[in-house]
Amino acid sequence: MKRTALKIGYIGTNFHGFQRQPDLRTVEEELIYHLRKLNYIDDLKKSRFRIAGRTDAGVHSLGNVISFQSEKEVRVNEINNSLPDDIQILASAPVRYAFKPRYAQMRQYRYMLFQDLDVDKLNECAELFKGTHNFTNFTKRFQKTTTRTIEDIKINRVDLNDCHKKEFPNLHDTISPIFVDIYGESFLWNMVRKMMRVFVDVAIGKMDLDDVERLLNPDGEEPRAYIKVMEAEYLILMDIQYDGIKFKYDDYACERFRRNLVDSLSDLQKRYAIRESMIKSLQDLH
Repeated sequence: MKRTALKIGYIGTNFHGFQRQPDLRTVEEELIYHLRKLNYIDDLKKSRFRIAGRTDAGVHSLGNVISFQSEKEVRVNEINNSLPDDIQILASAPVRYAFKPRYAQMRQYRYMLFQDLDVDKLNECAELFKGTHNFTNFTKRFQKTTTRTIEDIKINRVDLNDCHKKEFPNLHDTISPIFVDIYGESFLWNMVRKMMRVFVDVAIGKMDLDDVERLLNPDGEEPRAYIKVMEAEYLILMDIQYDGIKFKYDDYACERFRRNLVDSLSDLQKRYAIRESMIKSLQDLH
């Protein structure tokens, strides 16, 4: 019996999150179904099927991780041929029997902001979040400990038009989004999306840095602050890393997933053109 970890890419749009739920399409349910179908696993307990994290509905991934043990040699592209296009295995690694993907060395999340925001103000806010803090105001659940450490936050404005001009020469210019990449060992539920709400509020002047300091250092007697979560569809789980484990990316699998993304982008381009045409026609009626 060999134990293997797999790195999973998925487009979260049509999933009700990662975790299995009755009568709902989820990433975990799809993975288990196809691994069973291909005789990689049978009983989940015997195969020691484990996951790294449960992303919410709408959240995407290029780096979530599962692990299991099987007598069958894992073939990434055999699994991908069975899986639907919006979920694919990108990389694999042999791991020890006791490996638990939940206990990672580092996680990277990326949130994309499409507003025209002051990047300098975003960076000032990011400096406050770096380090170890009490994030009780940045989660919905009451947990044993809400202390977490943010190792780094990188903020960049990116011109995505250059990424697909060759494949989509007629694509209209899109808004240059701001990438906010957040690195840490572990995160609370909704933590990143609540953080992003605070980042935006600081950038537009709705909140100042003193307010952020108070949120990160709450008085034990104060009620939990209400912070509305940002939209899930702009969040990507980019990567999860483990000490001593090096994943091998499959070139064919990565290119296949990239092509699936390109195809879906082409469909979105057509939908955009239809709506743009209807808007213009309504304007011409006046």
